[in-house]
Amino acid sequence: MAVLAVGTLLVGCGGSSEWSGQVKFKVTDIKPDEKLVSGATWPGTVFLELDQEQPDGPAPITNASAKLTDVPAGIAVGDALTCTVHERDDSKLDDAEPVQEIGPCQKS
Repeated sequence: MAVLAVGTLLVGCGGSSEWSGQVKFKVTDIKPDEKLVSGATWPGTVFLELDQEQPDGPAPITNASAKLTDVPAGIAVGDALTCTVHERDDSKLDDAEPVQEIGPCQKS
C-alpha cells in the first residue's frame, strides 16, 4: 500500500497550529441527503476509514467523514478516495480536539 501523506504543519502565535494534506481513505458507508419535516434538506455524508498510516497532523484522524457534495458522483462502499484534509487547532485548551475538515475528494 502506497502511503500518501503530503502535508504542511504551520505553527503560529498563540498556540494555533494548522495542517493540510492529501490523505487516502476507503468509503465505509454512504448516507444520502435527507428531507426534514420542515422541508429543508440535511446534506448527505460519506463515512471514511483511513487507508494509510496516520499523517503528522495536530491530532490523529479517527472518525472521518466528508459531505456527499465533496466526493465524486457514483462512489460506492469500498471505493478508495484521496481527500484534502485540513486540521486546525486554535484552542488554547490542551484537551480540546482540533477542527477537522475533509474534502474535496477524488477516486484513487
